[in-house]
Order: sequence, then C-alpha cells, then structure tokens
Amino acid sequence: MQRLLDFLYQQREIAVFIGLEILSAWLLINFNNRYNASFLNSSNEAVASIAQTSNNIGNYFNLEEVNAQLMLENEALQQELRMLRTERPSFLDTVAQYQVIGARVINNTFDRSMNFVTISAGRNDSIDVGMGVISAIGVVGQVKSVTKNFATIYSLLHPKLLVSSKVKRTETKCTVQWDQEAYDRASLKYIPRHIKLREGDSIVTSGFNSVFPENVLVGTVDELHLEEHMTFYEAKVKLATDFTSLYQVFVIKDLLKPEKDSLEIQ
Repeated sequence: MQRLLDFLYQQREIAVFIGLEILSAWLLINFNNRYNASFLNSSNEAVASIAQTSNNIGNYFNLEEVNAQLMLENEALQQELRMLRTERPSFLDTVAQYQVIGARVINNTFDRSMNFVTISAGRNDSIDVGMGVISAIGVVGQVKSVTKNFATIYSLLHPKLLVSSKVKRTETKCTVQWDQEAYDRASLKYIPRHIKLREGDSIVTSGFNSVFPENVLVGTVDELHLEEHMTFYEAKVKLATDFTSLYQVFVIKDLLKPEKDSLEIQ
C-alpha cells in the first residue's frame, strides 16, 4: 500500500495535468455552443454507428439460420432429383400440368390445436382457395382464404385437413390426418390389414385430386399397430416438413383442374 502511495505522489504532476485537461474540455463543451453542438453530433453518430453495428450482427446471425434452412432444403431437392432420375414417377411426365408459385411465410403456428400458415402471396399472384401448398421437402397444407396480397393456409397440423396419400412401396391408398398430439407426427388411416406395412415406408400424395401432384412426400411410417380384431392399421407418420422452421413455400396450381371439375360435376 505504501508503495502505491509513493508512486501516486511521484506522478502527481501528471495527474494534475490530466485533471486540468479534462476540466478544460468540459468547460469548452458546456460554455461554447459551437463545440457543444459538434460534440453532440459526434456522440449521436457514435451511438448510431453502434446501433447499426448491433443490427448488422443480429442480421448476420439470422442470415446464418436462414442459410442453414436453405441448405437443408437444397439437399432435400438434390435427393428428390436423384430419385426422379432413377425412378421417374408419373409426376415428372405431367409437370406441365402444374404452375408453381413461390411465397414467403410471414406467420406460422404449430403449437395449437388448429394451426395455420400465412404467406406473402395472394389473388394478385394467382393464388386461389383450395390450392395445395408444399415446401422443398414435403406437404405443408391447403389454401383456406385469400386476399389481394396474402393467403392463409390450413396447415397439415390442422385436424380439418385430410391428405389423400399412398404407401409408395405398395401403392396402397390411405389418408393422413393430424391427430392434435405432436407437431411432427400425424395419423395414417385406412390401410387394410392384409398390406405388409413397415416402419420407414414412405407416404406420398396419391394425386387422386387436384390439390397435390402425385408423389409429393408427406412423411415416413414411424409407428404401427395391428391386432387380430382390427380391420385397418393404427399407424403414425413422421412428417417430412419441419413446421418449426418454415420460411419458404410453393403453392401448386393445377392448370387442368377446371377441365377435370367440369366432367366430375356432371
């Protein structure tokens, strides 16, 4: 302690000089309008610069999250492309039947008993009620209502939405419906007991209506149960689309729907 006091005593002239400099600067800023304004402007610029830097950092980390999602979607698209090249499903041969309209997700729920997605595309973008909506990975839902610039979608996590589907391996027709339990799983219905259903089987859209093209991935069989008295399996599907990180969707417009509808309503 004594050494510290001795050091401060030896440096007393420098301390007095620094104190006078600080006092002079304070007097100059407070009693000279020109220097006062200059100081405040500099301070504001510094604060704005810090805020901008903070915002840029926040945007940077958010951009990383978006990029990660885009990379996952790109990987899934590459995988689907490889499958199409090897299997060539019927959807590839009828792709001209569909118009694909991209849209950004601006609101999305996944933790309620009835969930919806809102997108940044509407009537001005040729969106109409009843159109199917998919992500780069799988089924998202069906358009519920439309305004000029926006649309609301029945999410696949909504019990009202029934997706006409099939077991890809066996071509067995079935229905996928959310059971209001988990945000990443749904019920698989109406698969007869004589079908050899397996865990891991891919469930895809059937193409039996004008909502979704054929062979869009819905999910994979995650659980199955069959007892002697049961006519149909009790099964669960792990959904392909991750509704907790949904940023971009694609609305499917069936260009042949009016012609098809004109025949079926007769």
